[in-house]
Amino acid sequence: MDFRHIRAFIAVADASSVTRAAERLHISQPPLTRQIQQLEHDLGLTLFVRHRHGVALTEAGRRLLDKARVWDTAAADFAEAARQAKTAEVGRIRVGIGWGLWDLVNRARVEFAKDEPDVVIEAIDAYCHTDSDELLRADGLDVAFARPPYDREFDVSEPVAQERIQVIMSAESPLAARQSVSVRDLACETLLLWERFVAPVLYDQVFGLYRQVGLTPRTLPTPGAGPFNHAGMMLVASQKGIYFGYGVPLSGPQPASGVAVVPVSDPGATVDVRIVSRKDVPPVVQRFRCCACRVFGVPEHVAARRIS
Repeated sequence: MDFRHIRAFIAVADASSVTRAAERLHISQPPLTRQIQQLEHDLGLTLFVRHRHGVALTEAGRRLLDKARVWDTAAADFAEAARQAKTAEVGRIRVGIGWGLWDLVNRARVEFAKDEPDVVIEAIDAYCHTDSDELLRADGLDVAFARPPYDREFDVSEPVAQERIQVIMSAESPLAARQSVSVRDLACETLLLWERFVAPVLYDQVFGLYRQVGLTPRTLPTPGAGPFNHAGMMLVASQKGIYFGYGVPLSGPQPASGVAVVPVSDPGATVDVRIVSRKDVPPVVQRFRCCACRVFGVPEHVAARRIS
């Protein structure tokens, strides 16, 4: 028995009209009529009586309608299970991408697709470590490209990249055209402070860079704003001070007009990028991790407990 005939029966019964049912199914009336006639022929029953305003169910039709709905639901469930099985067989990897790390992720994606082109890779924004950690715990991510801190409950790779910390300053600053700047160059600038929980390692690292050269910066807290959003960029463009950050493109479109981004040259002004995942990932995710580590020339796996 054709499932299309069952669905046609339900549609006509719900609409009490072959014409209206055909409209809802986005088909013409003649093929729908033929489907109902074929079903009645297969069952050896009359399901509808025709009248001037449409159709009405016969007693046999009323008895069979609930069964038809159960059958239709079961068929839909079967189709969905088949779709999920196909997805699982092909594979899906949900990759969390930290602020400004798209290029790294895409390099790994391109290489992985050469061997496993049918695996679906979904990109999910995970701008800071709290985003990626929460999504990993909730099974909203399979793997993340992230900056520190790293939770010891996860598996964390060796560094796949080391980024220079950047200073985000007004484009009007005399330092804006420099290829790089030192913290000493910034001694007279107001240091804009984002909320520490957003990027605690970077926050502490910035103050460490000042201590390293014997300076104490003049600071201005900026709740809700920072180097990773446009509210912060607007403060910089308005010459309220400078931010330290990372992941802002050094070429191409800038994050906001009136802003310049310059790498910090001081020793230790770098931040690691690592691949992070749960310890119980499916084989396809593990293969992606291994491929990404090969792309960046690092050992494929290192336990989170070794990450300081």
